[in-house]
Formats: sequence, structure tokens, C-alpha cells
Amino acid sequence: MRSVNYVLCCLLFLNICVFGASAQLEVSANAIQSDLKKGETILTGNVIVIKDEDKLWADKVVIEINKKNQPLKYTATGNVRFYAKMPNKEVNGRAKKAMYDVQKDEYRLIDNAMIEESNKHNIIRGNLIVFNPTTEEASIKGSNQKPSVITFTMDNANE
Repeated sequence: MRSVNYVLCCLLFLNICVFGASAQLEVSANAIQSDLKKGETILTGNVIVIKDEDKLWADKVVIEINKKNQPLKYTATGNVRFYAKMPNKEVNGRAKKAMYDVQKDEYRLIDNAMIEESNKHNIIRGNLIVFNPTTEEASIKGSNQKPSVITFTMDNANE
């Protein structure tokens, strides 16, 4: 019980230091292990990470932090899915592995990766997708066995 309280205090401290009073990071998992000396928190089992309106689901998530307790990188593995809200659209994605670089605001979806724009049939599939919600840019790499695929709905030019 003491270790659970310690982890909860660490997460609360992390939330206050990193995001201040106006933004909130919520994490839940079957098990949470935090090591401030190593600069990482490991969440396992039914992991959900929520920041503002963005959400990440996975079997395991490792959050790497710097010496100021600010998150640098999130690495998710196992049944990875995410939802991100951008200024003009909302997207859902999935992959076997995903990494989020906080400083670059960049997602890397690896192995059987897919991003779909909500409410449209705009889909990106590939072995590696690098996606930046701020700039709304994406790059896709396929493999010899499975090439990259983009499916999109074209707007009617007469409208």
C-alpha cells in the first residue's frame, strides 16, 4: 500500500509540475511502477492515458521524464490505439507499437499502422507512419510485403 501511495504522489507531482493547473494528465492501468531515478514510469494492463481530449490505449506504456519531471516520450506496445483532436479534424489510429515525442509533438506508429480521419473515409496505412497533429503532416513507409496505402474521399469540384 505504501508503494501505491508513493506512485500516486509521484504521478500527482508529475502532473502538477508538467502541466500546471490548467492542463491535466490522467493515467490508469492495472499496475503502475515509477522510478524517478531512472526517469520512467511503466504502466501495464489496460492502460489509458488521457491529456486534454487526446487519448491513448495500450497493454503497456512507458513514460520517460527528464530531471525536471517533464515527460519526454511515451512508448506504447500491445493493442495500441489512439485518438487525437486537431484544430480542423479528429483522427483515430492504431499500431503494434507507438511512440509520442512530446517536444516534437510527433507520433510514430510502427508495424501494421493505421490512421483514420473521423467522419470521413480518409485512411493512411503503412509499416511506419510519422504523424504531427500540430503541423498536420504525415509520412508513410511500407515494406516489400505490404506497401503503404492512402485512401481518401475527394471533394466534389462542382460544390
